[in-house]
Amino acid sequence: MASSIDPNNIDGAYPVAGQDNNSQGFRDNFTNIKTNFQYAEDEINDLQSKVLLKAALIGTSLDNNMNDSLIYAGTARDFGFTKVAPSQIGGTWTLDYSAGHYQAIATTGVTNVLAFTNFPSSGTYGYIKLQINITNTAHIITLPSGVTYLGTAGIQGYTASSPPTISFGTTGTYEFAFGTYNTGSTITVFDLNRALTNFTSADITTDDITATGNIVANTAGKTSYFASLQATNTISATGNVTGGNIVSGGLATITGNVQGGNLRTAGLVSASGNVNSNYLNSYVRPTAGGASAGQAALQFSAGTVLATPAAGALEYDGTAFYGTQTASQRGVMSPTIYQVLSADYTGSDVNTAQKVFNASTNGALTVDGSTTYAFEAIYYITRGAGTTSHTTGVLFGGTASFTSITYRAEATSSTGNTLTAPSVIYGTAGTLLTVTGASTSATENIVVKLNGVIRTNAGGTLIPQFQFSAAPGGAPTILKNSYIMLRPLNNSSTTAVGNWS
Repeated sequence: MASSIDPNNIDGAYPVAGQDNNSQGFRDNFTNIKTNFQYAEDEINDLQSKVLLKAALIGTSLDNNMNDSLIYAGTARDFGFTKVAPSQIGGTWTLDYSAGHYQAIATTGVTNVLAFTNFPSSGTYGYIKLQINITNTAHIITLPSGVTYLGTAGIQGYTASSPPTISFGTTGTYEFAFGTYNTGSTITVFDLNRALTNFTSADITTDDITATGNIVANTAGKTSYFASLQATNTISATGNVTGGNIVSGGLATITGNVQGGNLRTAGLVSASGNVNSNYLNSYVRPTAGGASAGQAALQFSAGTVLATPAAGALEYDGTAFYGTQTASQRGVMSPTIYQVLSADYTGSDVNTAQKVFNASTNGALTVDGSTTYAFEAIYYITRGAGTTSHTTGVLFGGTASFTSITYRAEATSSTGNTLTAPSVIYGTAGTLLTVTGASTSATENIVVKLNGVIRTNAGGTLIPQFQFSAAPGGAPTILKNSYIMLRPLNNSSTTAVGNWS
């Protein structure tokens, strides 16, 4: 600014010596001097309130507040930033931009919400560097909601939830920076001391890998791929994981496909897609909750079996399991379905069909439709009273219908438990088949042995039964360890499994 002080309006040659001087001249000089002093005071006060000072003026406090004034075309050296330690209130750390550009916090609990205040007005860029001391890996940094974030791709532990969060695999000191040009509506996030997780050609050593795209590892010599993927903690991917070797000491959770030469983990492999590997080395066990949570240790989905059985293959077509021990030698691996009595139970003195087994309420098994079952059974039946002449037969009750049934029945009927020649007959229906001759013994002992095949048409219940031709006069006892076993072989039309010729 131009000074208002005018040194030329004071007559330095007045008064003139040796003559009578007009008093008006004195008054004019004094007035002009006073005016210039007033100008000087105003201008000095204005300077003191506006200029930058190296130190405080006498009687004042130093305050170099620029009030957002523009500084440009200068050179800066040896500048520092005040370190500010904000206080946490109700789980929230409020970072006041006007308090300082470098701030530091230390987490004290799981909830650590960041909030920003006093960013510069829109059109002016504001930048805060934040030092975070993570004291526990369970502690999470939560960013303000309702903000558009830039630069977050590849930041370790970043989750684009609402609000976004950043988690940490290890404790320690981390630094982030936050920049905005529109008062905090859009914030760019900078991870200042950890490498980003998106690499095209390098070795990655990390606690956690979280990928929403693909993780591809092979030995094809491509610079944008990895030859080996190893982790001692967690591999989490919603895309595909494809590799020559995938080695994890922790948890591998993949919602896409896992394709690898070797997949080796000391923890859990959880995949909602397919796991395709030349070599899979792992313990198979239920996840947390196990059977109570409806989780099987190993579960096959029904599908079409191989046209040419491959050695070592395990398959399931929705009806039966198959195993192939050598090439083209597929065999049935049917689970055995059975009921066996653990205690004697008393039947009824009637001439109508009654169940053989009471280990279940109705002694009934629900069988699938269009399925072939192989079965065997032994019934031990005794009586201690009654001499009415009668024969004994076997049959199958329930709601299931048969395409066909053929079985061999071998039976003995004796007075007491004595050696007796067996009678043998075969049956071709589920209806009553007489297997003993007439008996009037009050201490009759009956043993029935069955072997055969049932081909079901419609599924339903199957109830093993026996029936006297007349009420003997005393109730029968079905002895403990009487049993029946069934094994599903295949569908009801299959005639062979294996390399028959």
